[in-house]
Amino acid sequence: MVIALAAYAGWLCWRVASQKHERDTHNAAVLADTKADLANSLAVIADSLLTRELNISEGAIRLKVLLDHWYSPGSGQDDYPAIYRLFLSTANMPRGEQRDAYSSRDIRRLDRDREMLEVEARDDVLREAARLQTHFGVPPGRAGLNQTRPAEPG
Repeated sequence: MVIALAAYAGWLCWRVASQKHERDTHNAAVLADTKADLANSLAVIADSLLTRELNISEGAIRLKVLLDHWYSPGSGQDDYPAIYRLFLSTANMPRGEQRDAYSSRDIRRLDRDREMLEVEARDDVLREAARLQTHFGVPPGRAGLNQTRPAEPG
């Protein structure tokens, strides 16, 4: 009886260790997939800024959120200060359905304010987007788009 219980206890220990190993392997794979998805998202948004498919403030908002997931929250601010600065400058402006609560006049004023902030930050944000593209690469199928798109006026 003691031998049977010892064998059963040994088998249970082996099962626990096996399950822990499977769980750790699964978690590592999920983490790797998540990190790859995040890197691809950063590459796509940076490329979209550089090809002028995304306006500067919207790109900064999206990149800031992604950078906070890549780094610990806020720590990417040292490496990409213009992106974070533009995000903080536009963070209190209404977006999406929030804009519906404002009058057309207020929306025009807010859009002018945002556009002025974008003009001031454009060169620095685009430089940082180019650095992100250098780090994360050009997303598949998008090579050469940056050279074929006309530059944004002014």
